[in-house]
Amino acid sequence: MGITAKEEGWKLDEITVEIDKEMTTQGARKIKSLSLQIKMPVELKEDQLQVLQKATRDCPVLRSLNNSIQIKVKWNQAQKKKHTTLNFVPTHVFRETPQVTFFDAGVKGSNGSDVVIHHGSALSPPNDDDFEQYYVHHHQIDHNLVLDGSRTFTLLNPEWDEPHHVIYLNQKMGALQIPIGTYHRSVSGPDGSMVLNQAVRDSDFDSSKEFIPVSLRERPDLVAAKAVDPIYWIWEGDQLKRTKLNSLLVKTQQIET
Repeated sequence: MGITAKEEGWKLDEITVEIDKEMTTQGARKIKSLSLQIKMPVELKEDQLQVLQKATRDCPVLRSLNNSIQIKVKWNQAQKKKHTTLNFVPTHVFRETPQVTFFDAGVKGSNGSDVVIHHGSALSPPNDDDFEQYYVHHHQIDHNLVLDGSRTFTLLNPEWDEPHHVIYLNQKMGALQIPIGTYHRSVSGPDGSMVLNQAVRDSDFDSSKEFIPVSLRERPDLVAAKAVDPIYWIWEGDQLKRTKLNSLLVKTQQIET
């Protein structure tokens, strides 16, 4: 494929190949068959993919091996990452005095509420030895509103083009929406915090299955997502800010609330 792509003037991004082998069970131990799953870059067009597939079938090495080993090839094309931004449902202040704040915290469509209280610098969910753990919901969309204190959320989603987000959530930012399929964990400062989650649950919601921690111990996809430079969400100067920091670049976007 590499030779063909070079001849065509195509620049190929990452190609991955997963190989499974099956051994013979009788006689001298030999490789009976190989199963190859080839994942091609998302940018390739259909006609380009067909040319590269033909080049693979015509490969002299593959032809030679086919005389003694059965080779099965399955082609997949990487999916384009979802461009995702986070949503914050704003609160509406009815009345505020030096000692009292009275506001509407309703979330449209919410059909479930839970309150999560952290006593001190609690971590939810707790670690699995040296491995972080995360919650993920398949039938519930969270809307987390800080009632007291502050809480830092970490969100991971390998399907997003920006898979790693850190949110320094406080009450003024509104309710943080956590979409279905997004892995999340949170930690409070030394004074603890109280959060109201006004969830939107579908008909398949089952509380016994929705709050099972997932460890990074066996999830290399989440480890890879966590290794990406995070997007930081902060409240500064009465505005919500989305900030990305890395060693070479500092980008800041102000978002109207």
